[in-house]
Amino acid sequence: MRVPSLFRFFILLSVSSTWLFVQPAFAESDSGPYSGISPLSYLLGAYSPEKTLVAYKNPGDSRIFYLRQETLSAFLKMVEAYKKDHPEERQIPFLVSAFRSFNDQKGIWEDKFTGKRKMREGIQGKNPLQIINLILEYSSAPGTSRHHWGTDIDINSLENSYFEKGGRGEKLYQWLRQNAFKYGFCQPYSPRSERGNKGYDEEKWHWSYARLANDFQKDWEKEYKKGNLTLTGKFLGSETLGELPMEYVGSVNPECKSISGRR
Repeated sequence: MRVPSLFRFFILLSVSSTWLFVQPAFAESDSGPYSGISPLSYLLGAYSPEKTLVAYKNPGDSRIFYLRQETLSAFLKMVEAYKKDHPEERQIPFLVSAFRSFNDQKGIWEDKFTGKRKMREGIQGKNPLQIINLILEYSSAPGTSRHHWGTDIDINSLENSYFEKGGRGEKLYQWLRQNAFKYGFCQPYSPRSERGNKGYDEEKWHWSYARLANDFQKDWEKEYKKGNLTLTGKFLGSETLGELPMEYVGSVNPECKSISGRR
């Protein structure tokens, strides 16, 4: 629902004969976070990115990536800062993934669930929960990915070794660790030891525009607890997830939470 910037709509609610004014949980302005899209659809990635995200191509690359304007602006500023600090460096940040819809994530998930896509181990002889735990090392269940929000990007390589000692992206990763927060970014999936040994394995390539993503995460967790984000029956293995979605959405690098958001 859209709310004019100078006014708020209030819902008149009667509780025990007392009239209260309650602000909608997702009240927003015309430039607000959901841009006219149903908040629940947005949080689940069940929308067309053309409606609220912007398109971007890496220089010399024909692939189109969608992300929020705020995310893109901050990313481009960060790229320029890195180039200024390392004018000799050829490995500058570039996108390999950004927005992914519910259906995009469903395709990844079900390809892994059925063994069509390679994982660390094969699925033969494993029960559904064992397969799910294997998938969740690096892939989110549909409806639970931060990539649904247009705030998260994967850069340069989907291999941690690229960013580690001796890798082509070692210098870039060290710079990001020291400077990304200045532009509102953080690495959400830092070593699991920093996150109570919960959630996904470390992803050195995954960076989140926390100034917005923190708020979307809070909204996701709130709506999931209220039972408004229903996943059961929407993809293979969904009946076996239990409370894993809450654990994996919430198990984020504590440094991300220190980046101030829009609210």
